[in-house]
Amino acid sequence: MFQVLTTRQLRELGMSRTQMAEAEQCCLRRVRKGHFVIRKACDNDHHTPIRDFSTDQDTSFPTVFGDLRDEAEELRVQIACRLGALLPGDVFSHVSAALIHRLDPALIESSKVEISRDSPPRNYDGVLIYSRKLPPEEISSEFAYPVTTLPRTLADVALDHSLEVSVPLISQALRSGKVDRSDITDLLVKGQRGRRRALLAVELSSAEYESPAEAVCAVKFHRFGITGMVPQVETFTESGRFIGRNDFRHESAPVAVEVHGVGKFYLNPHGPDEASKLSHQRNMDLLNAGFTVFNLSFGDLFRPRIFAAIKRAIETANQRKTG
Repeated sequence: MFQVLTTRQLRELGMSRTQMAEAEQCCLRRVRKGHFVIRKACDNDHHTPIRDFSTDQDTSFPTVFGDLRDEAEELRVQIACRLGALLPGDVFSHVSAALIHRLDPALIESSKVEISRDSPPRNYDGVLIYSRKLPPEEISSEFAYPVTTLPRTLADVALDHSLEVSVPLISQALRSGKVDRSDITDLLVKGQRGRRRALLAVELSSAEYESPAEAVCAVKFHRFGITGMVPQVETFTESGRFIGRNDFRHESAPVAVEVHGVGKFYLNPHGPDEASKLSHQRNMDLLNAGFTVFNLSFGDLFRPRIFAAIKRAIETANQRKTG
């Protein structure tokens, strides 16, 4: 876990203001007023008071990815820095709870830490308070942090966030086998604000999605009225030769959609070059087999013209079959 130290703790360790300022150029990062996180191990003699913390085997350091994952990592840091400021009865919830449950959001709609509390809602700088009276069975004892259970977390995200946020998180949890749909829908009370959207989020979610980006793509299919796209379909030539498994393929039209997230190339065991080569070959094989193929980056998921083109390709292919 991230190691957070307050200004008071650093002074009690014997660090002067000058040493703290120097450490900020090296191994400390000021997250908010009076709160620092250790960002790397340090052997600088001037920072000896915090060396034991930085070398502790349980200490992890914030990671810089250089992509969208940095937003989630920053929120994890903010959560760690808010732990000591929780009031009795406060519970981390929503996307903050999802991160604690080790889920990976496709999107971070808000950089604020989300907390549920039995009080009126509040919106502070850096913290969003939801008015929730949580029974003990909806609070997890699995972590050092007070956090809503996984089903409660997913239900809250579905109620209060967009489909682009909730569907990837629910899909990951379904894929892991830690929850099923009824665990979530049982918590969606009739008359509750956001219930219709939450039920739709559960309906659109699937354990078949292999990445958060694929789940966002499924949401976009829904938003643009594209139906019949089946996830994770094995495709063969007319002679029966295996081409590959498509992220999405239409149930009747020869249209395939591939969603290329960060992991598709950089998490390949043979490296990004080999992954790119295989992807290119599969794309050519699909084209030669008569398929229209759309290769989408994560940014493409937010370009309406792309989905208009997919819909048009499906309609054109189906018209040719019936014409």
